[in-house]
Amino acid sequence: MSPNNKYKLPKKSDLETMESFKSLISNVKSLKDKTWGCPWQKIQSHISLIPFLHEESSEFIDAIYEKNADNICEELGDLLLQVMLHAEIGYEKKEFELNDVIKNLNKKIINRHPYIFNKKEKVSLQKSQQIWENIKNADKEVPLMEESISRNLNLKIKNLPPTVSTDKITNVVKDYGFKWESTDQIFEKLEEEINELKEAIKSKNDSEIKIEFGDIYFTLLNLSNFLKINPESALQRTNKKFLDRFSIIEQHAGDNIRKQTPKDFQRLWQIAKEKLIRKNS
Repeated sequence: MSPNNKYKLPKKSDLETMESFKSLISNVKSLKDKTWGCPWQKIQSHISLIPFLHEESSEFIDAIYEKNADNICEELGDLLLQVMLHAEIGYEKKEFELNDVIKNLNKKIINRHPYIFNKKEKVSLQKSQQIWENIKNADKEVPLMEESISRNLNLKIKNLPPTVSTDKITNVVKDYGFKWESTDQIFEKLEEEINELKEAIKSKNDSEIKIEFGDIYFTLLNLSNFLKINPESALQRTNKKFLDRFSIIEQHAGDNIRKQTPKDFQRLWQIAKEKLIRKNS
């Protein structure tokens, strides 16, 4: 067998995967069956599933950071389920079906890697990324204009979540030299933005309050980018930490939790914090 053909014949595991995928297609159709399907699944739409897509993505990212292979595998399955559900909804609405999703993906993979699928050629990482970007922009009829970085960025982020957009903006502009040199610089900027928010709150200007809060959030996301921290994963960990501590507060307060004063909660919070520190040390 020649090297060029080594990927064309499916391995035994690939054949098993195809059979498993057939079962998955059948199972998802059963979930969405109008007569016998799951009552909750039957009423879902592209829009209603968005929060679950965010949740599953965050859990998958968390599993990667924890380096837990079993969890990564499980969370990938949950993400795949989201893809399958959206494809089935597309089929029900006569917009597209799963086969269209797969065909489009195969087309994109082949089209954007001509050095692999058209003519075998070894290229550098930088060149491969440039080829991808050029073909992507040509496909979307969006010329990559060196003189209009902001226009290109606006086009790239228009359908992205705000936190992802900030990360993309930060990564692009720093390639042009617009970047932070140290965490001290970011903290100085953060302090400046906090002071401006305080002034906006004093003036009771709702519009300015929102703008200044956004500036603080943008700066914090820049800090996470600088530190190479995934902000969603970091916040998810903090949410868990908060609930772990609040659970201890509930145990201490018991039925009287609604009668606690702010000062009581501060005392109980410190107890919970110290208890968890001892437990994890």
